[in-house]
Amino acid sequence: MNARRFALVVLALLATAALRDCARLGDALPWRQLYDFQDFYCAGGALDEGADPYAYEPLHRCEHVVNQSELYRRDPQRAVPAPLPPYDFPPFMIAARLAFPVARAVDASAIVLAIAACAIGLAMADIPIDVAAAALILPAGYLLLNAGQVIPFALLALVFCGTALARRRDAMAGVLAAFTLIEPHLGLPVCAALLLWVPASRVGVAATAAVLAAAGALVLGIAGSSEYLFRVLPAQAGAEAGYIYQYSLTYLLHALGAPPSAALAAGELSYLGSLVFGLWLARRLCEKIDRRELLAYLPAAFALIGGAYVHMVDIAFALPAALVLANRLQDRPRNLAVIALCLLAVPWIAAWSIKKLFLASLFVVAFLLVRLQADWTVAIATFCAIAAAIYRLELSPPTLPSVVTATTPFAPTELVQRAWRAYVAGLGNPDPLWLLIKVPTWLALIAVAVAAFLAGAPARPVRPRQS
Repeated sequence: MNARRFALVVLALLATAALRDCARLGDALPWRQLYDFQDFYCAGGALDEGADPYAYEPLHRCEHVVNQSELYRRDPQRAVPAPLPPYDFPPFMIAARLAFPVARAVDASAIVLAIAACAIGLAMADIPIDVAAAALILPAGYLLLNAGQVIPFALLALVFCGTALARRRDAMAGVLAAFTLIEPHLGLPVCAALLLWVPASRVGVAATAAVLAAAGALVLGIAGSSEYLFRVLPAQAGAEAGYIYQYSLTYLLHALGAPPSAALAAGELSYLGSLVFGLWLARRLCEKIDRRELLAYLPAAFALIGGAYVHMVDIAFALPAALVLANRLQDRPRNLAVIALCLLAVPWIAAWSIKKLFLASLFVVAFLLVRLQADWTVAIATFCAIAAAIYRLELSPPTLPSVVTATTPFAPTELVQRAWRAYVAGLGNPDPLWLLIKVPTWLALIAVAVAAFLAGAPARPVRPRQS
């Protein structure tokens, strides 16, 4: 049996076992969770009734009506923020007029369609659709559906922005770049890249961003928009500085003992530094390998390096860049990109928490390595390292402290981030493994940056031999 046949047999066995495990996920099936959707639904309902969607009430009251889980029953003051920009709210205002189960089903369907469309969009940018689907299925398909997040729609805009650039439809690329601002901290580098490097996109970026801002002002007013910019964003970053699901530099420094203010300042500076470096490198690499989609994809990936606010659900934004690099580079940069893609394709915290995702993660990694025809040494080392890391981490599953109910009540008009800050502080950083679990993703993001830098570096001149 040759190596290729052996790999196909291993893939078939892994796929069979992974499907068997996934069929037994039960309540961990992603469409049974959508744990963030309730926050957006309740915020949309508050705004539809003329209330402040960023205030503790009526968000707190609504969340306790639609969520009857043990976590909410044990903590009667619990409230989770919906820190969306004002222009994100209109769909949730409409959703809030539906019964919660119906709205939840609609949202789940929309997320599934968005992720499927992402795979199609990447295929239109010359990424094999099976490779795109495999890379997306866990960190985007499972994780983002499980969260019920808005990020799938920002990711969809990013993917098709890159596709439009690849097909030289720059005006449309500008419109799509502005829609990545559904998640502002992720979309800002994409918009900056197009404004700088793609002149024909500038009108589309500016006009669409203006329409979004006007829509936000229309539904929330100038005062509400100002509240989001100057109060909600800083409060959210501060509340999550030590949150164990964060991947930001701020989180890392906070976990290592830095004061929150210093950790936040360092995170914000690193975000600016990553943005500038990503913009420069995107243009350089685009000129070197003639892949215009990287003008959008690479800055999006750099938005996740360092920063003051990088949540677990944001990581999927690095996948388009990793896919292009793994498919288009050569030699050592390609090996780095393939390793990075495999690391990004594993939802590390979910796989650590849910043992039934172990084989599914290994199947995705193996499929990507075989399908991308990775160097056998790299492939075997990558697969074994990832398998060993997940297995070892699963021997010590994640633990969280018991819920501690806040002893002082929260005023109805104050930002809900105060309640969230109290919850995060109660969690603390109970286990060093919560830091260790993030290392593979951090390494993957660094590997994407290094692979792009090496590929974009000028070729060294060949010195003539001396006779």
